This record gives sequence, C-alpha cells and structure tokens, in this order.
Amino acid sequence: MAQHEDMGLIPQPYQLKTESGHFKITGETGLVIGVHPDLAFETNYLAQQIEMKAGFKSKVVDSNLQQKNCIYLGYDDKLADPEEYTIRIDSDRIEIAGSGQRGIFYGIQTLVQLIWNTETEQGDITLPGLFIHDRPRFAYRALMLDPARHFLSVDDIKRYIDVMAMYKFNHLHLHLSDDQGWRVEIEKYPLLVQKGSFREETDGDGKPHSGYYKKDELKELVAYAQERYITIVPELDVPGHSVAALSAYPEFTCFPKALKVRTTPGVSKDLFCAGNDKTFTFLRDVISEMAEVFPSDKFHLGGDEAPLDHWKECSRCQEKIKEKGLIDEHGLMSYFFSEMNQILKEHNKRPLFWYELDVPQYPVGSTMYAWRGGLTPEVITKTRNEGFPLICSPGEHAYFDYPQARGEETCDWMAYLPLRQVYKFDPGYGLPANEQAHIIGVEATLWGEYIKDIDRAFYMTWPRGMALAEAGWSEMNNRDWQSFMKRLEPNLNRLHQQGVNFRMPDKLNKK
Repeated sequence: MAQHEDMGLIPQPYQLKTESGHFKITGETGLVIGVHPDLAFETNYLAQQIEMKAGFKSKVVDSNLQQKNCIYLGYDDKLADPEEYTIRIDSDRIEIAGSGQRGIFYGIQTLVQLIWNTETEQGDITLPGLFIHDRPRFAYRALMLDPARHFLSVDDIKRYIDVMAMYKFNHLHLHLSDDQGWRVEIEKYPLLVQKGSFREETDGDGKPHSGYYKKDELKELVAYAQERYITIVPELDVPGHSVAALSAYPEFTCFPKALKVRTTPGVSKDLFCAGNDKTFTFLRDVISEMAEVFPSDKFHLGGDEAPLDHWKECSRCQEKIKEKGLIDEHGLMSYFFSEMNQILKEHNKRPLFWYELDVPQYPVGSTMYAWRGGLTPEVITKTRNEGFPLICSPGEHAYFDYPQARGEETCDWMAYLPLRQVYKFDPGYGLPANEQAHIIGVEATLWGEYIKDIDRAFYMTWPRGMALAEAGWSEMNNRDWQSFMKRLEPNLNRLHQQGVNFRMPDKLNKK
C-alpha cells in the first residue's frame, strides 16, 4: 500500500485511502459523543490534545444539536477486533468508530497524530479527506521498566505511560524485584521494604539508593494506566534474582546467612529454597497482597538465570527431589514453578516466564517470553510444540538497555542495538501463518542497571519504541524503513514539544 509519509503516522495503519475535500478543526468544532456518555474520558482526552496543539478548547455537544463541523465518536458493531477502528474525514465532519472504547481510543491516537503533524493556520487545523481502517497484527504490545535496579516515581511512570499510549502499546511490564532492590509494600513482611528497598551504593558510586511503592500508589498507577487502555503486568522474579527479598528474610534461602542487597549487576547463586515448604507460604502471602493491587490476570514470575549450585548442595532440596520423584534440580525448577502456579490460580492469575530451554516442564496455561539473543527461532518451535503462547522479546531486537550507537556503551557485555535493527524485527520470523499463530505479541525491555532516571528511560526508548510499535501493530507488507524514517521526524518534533527526551537518529541529525 501507499505509505503516505507526509501524514507521519506511526504505527502504519492497516488501510489508508485519501479522498477529496478537507476538514478544518476550529474553535467552533464540536466533539460529539451522542448517546455514549461512557466515552467521556476519550472525549476529554481528545479535547486536551487539540488544545495543546491549537490553543483552543473544543466543546462537547449533543449529536442532535450539531451534525456538521464536528468530530463524532461512536460504536460500530461490524468491527470485530476490540482494538479495531475506522476514521473518516470529509468536508462536514470527522467520524471515529470502534467496536468498543479501546478501538475508539486508538482511533483518537491516530487522529491526534494527524493533528500534531499538521501546521496550524491562526490556530485552525486543516486535515485532508481520508478513510482509515486499522487493526493490530498482534494483541500484546508491551514495554518493560525496571524500577528494581533504579527506582522510578509514580509520576515518572505516568509520563512514560502517556507516551506509550500515543503509539498504541497496551501493556506495561514492571520488574518490581531483583537482587538490587525490592519495590512493593507488603504489609505482612515489612522488612521487604525496610531492608530490601535500600542498597548501600550502585556499582561503586558510593551513593545510597532506595525507594518503594505503597499499595495506594500502585493502585493509583494501575487506574491511570487502565484509563489509557494499558494493563500493568507485575513481575516477582523467582527463584533467582531474589537477593533483595532474601536480605530481608534469609530463612527462605538454602543456606541462611546475612545478605545485603546487591550493589553490582550480575547473577547470584542465592535462590529461594525449593525444598523448604515455608518458602511457598511466604510467596503465597506476598502474591496475595500483590493481587490486591494488580487486577490483571497476568503475573510475571521471572524464572531466568537461576544457578542451581545451592539446590544441588541443599539437603532439603535433594529430599524434595526424591519425595516428588524428580530427575534432578532442573526437575525441581519445574516443581517450583508448579507450586507458584497453584498460588496464582488462587487469585485467578496466569504465570508469564522468561523461557529457559533447560526447564523440562512449565505449568499448563503459562505464557512464555523469547528473550535470549539468537535463540528465538528455537524457542518459537519449542513453545509451539508445547502449546504455550509466546511473546517475542529477543535481545538482538528488543533489549532497549543496549546502546543505540557506537561510543554509547555502558559496559562491555552489551550488544549494539541501533534503530534500524529494531525496525528489522519481524516477530513472526517469516514463518507460515500456522507456525507463528501462537505468537501473541512483542515486548521491549529496559533493564535498569544503567537507566538511572526517567529521562534516561525515555532516551533509551524513543524512537526505538516507535519501531517496535510498528513491529507489533503493522502487517509486514505495510512496513518500510525509508517510509518509517520520513514518518519519524514529525513524531520526534511532537516529543520535543511535550518535553520527552529521545535520541535523535544519526540520519536525521545530519540534516
């Protein structure tokens, strides 16, 4: 299809046709919700965006009073996908329709891009006649923030959510626990935040670091995201990456000892003890309190990078292997995940995991992540054969903590991930439709070892996040690198005007 680069739409719509005529948005243009009072948030959101661009406040009117010179929001039951929408612009009005509120909200995001990418004339905005029919390629489109390594305030995450919504992301994955920090208030275990949320320094900088979220703060954040059709997926990383929790409650390790919250990157051998039944009592209590805060049926359990040295040496773990008739410590890992899955079932939640090839069995109903660089094709095949839904988050395309250009390296083990490499990402890896049908989406991760604040998170996300948004939303035959680069510039101008940090691509920077 024609790319229509001059309109600057990211992600590229499924179908766009230009038509005759034009529509001028002025101070007299009404926003019509008619008999749909449930669209009040969407209407106010659109009014705010128009005001930010044009300087005037649009009025909300009843459909019986204004049929022309209006922007009409409504439902269309012929649209099947909950995120599907249409936009029609003619000389009389703009119509945005969806099967539900989510689709209408995404239609608004596309219209707002058209508005922001159009020059105003004495405040008025003239848009060309066109028809857009749009729907996503993948249902799951996510970014991940890691406040476990460097704490991010609720207000900062709200700002991040605002930009995510602009590009039709619908999940925010929060990595809330790791060796370097525990970030969630758990009333039954106060030491988790009293001890686990504080570390003495970071990688030798000599500066103490701390922070955690109270339950009410997280509930507020969840509600804020939900209004923008973004689901927050919490992560409690177990059994590894748990030194911060175990520093507060070392009795749940295989070999209890005084532990400090880790101050450097890396992987620890100190895991939750799978042979200690009290470990699962502790984790049941923690998940019970987190379930009060996060209503999503998705709950990430981590599950990656867990050295099994201590489980091999631990008498209780070895006894559990014999008791359950397991082959070895890898089988014990499957047992651990099964027990965690039973806990999640009590709260009507399903687990997500960083998929590891050496785990013999994962719980039925789990969702997996392909994340290790170079292994995604193998993981796609294995998860398809095992019947697991898969989210593609491969290091070579979607690890946004990796440097964007030569000379920006923060450590010697990180690969180089330029914008074009992200744009090359095909989450289906070119497979026939039936061989990629279990792939449900994409996610980019911003591991936080070297992302110390929200401005750095923005810089590392954008514009790579726009490339990932298009990989998750747009069909492959609608994607084109040269077109993307042309559409990129007005979007970066918008981020600049809204005070959002980003990295200017080298190609644009040379103009």
